[in-house]
Amino acid sequence: MAKYFPIMRGVEVGKSLVLVVHWLPDGELGRWAKEFPHIEFVDAREPEVCNRRLGEALITYGLPDVQRWEDAANLRWIQLASAGVPWALCRPAKEGNIQVTNLAGLYGPTIAEHALGMMLFLGRNLHVAHRNQREGRWDRAVMGTMRDLHGKTLAIIGLGNIGQNIARLAHAFGMRVLGCRRRLQPTPLVDQVCSPGEIRGILGEADYVAVAAPLVPQTEGMLGPTEFEAFKPGAVFINVSRGPVVQEPALLAALQSGQVAAAGLDVFTVEPLPAEHPFWTMPNVLVSPHYSGETVNNSRLPAQRFLRNLHAWLANRELEGIVDLDHGY
Repeated sequence: MAKYFPIMRGVEVGKSLVLVVHWLPDGELGRWAKEFPHIEFVDAREPEVCNRRLGEALITYGLPDVQRWEDAANLRWIQLASAGVPWALCRPAKEGNIQVTNLAGLYGPTIAEHALGMMLFLGRNLHVAHRNQREGRWDRAVMGTMRDLHGKTLAIIGLGNIGQNIARLAHAFGMRVLGCRRRLQPTPLVDQVCSPGEIRGILGEADYVAVAAPLVPQTEGMLGPTEFEAFKPGAVFINVSRGPVVQEPALLAALQSGQVAAAGLDVFTVEPLPAEHPFWTMPNVLVSPHYSGETVNNSRLPAQRFLRNLHAWLANRELEGIVDLDHGY
């Protein structure tokens, strides 16, 4: 088991500084100060404060500007306030012997609910029914292309915590679940697991496809024209991971041709999604503004994870959410 030492590079515990560069619930910083009186916690959300105190920091809650790391001589641990890990962080953190932890494991249930909600909304044509309601139209023709989840096949791209929670909910709906992951291993409630090189096979079987893969160099643009051509015609596509995992022009073409019947998208290559982007007005696309994990972000769960990790750090125990800097998650 790896060890984590609170005293490094001449920094004494009694003088340890934690920079907080991410939002916290009201009163949280005060609670931390009472619980750890030997640590100085600094609200460094203002860039001026962060830049001025970064050289003293042993730990940060949230990610400081990577471009300023030459000033961070004492930095030993970064607690990210997200599950996603910026790839640009990994190399300098590894070279600087900086421990990085994320919030992996906290987002699975809520993002899975968002993904299943999009599948239900699009599969049962509720997007069409909602438009008809606004126009006062009683049009039962909407049922002609309505589909159930029960008995259908779902392919999940990425079987980490989020992907496995999507599988859990899909299984409860009576779906057959296929999955793709980097390491081939049996996965709970997933009927078949394949490697990334076999992805086109499961895409051809799936009535629904959900993307929950991390954004790393190996996954950037992994779903392009060849993959969308392999889709089962009329499949529904969901993306709750990161926009650049998908080549958007290829997805747009697949939606326009009908190869993909509909798409529920929470993430995009450019965010905010530009006002002129076709996704806004396409009748078969459901757009949400990258908020599938916000119930966690707006709760005390991230702060509680950090407090558990801080206790572990000071006691020289293993931390939760350790990031493999070679793989980026």
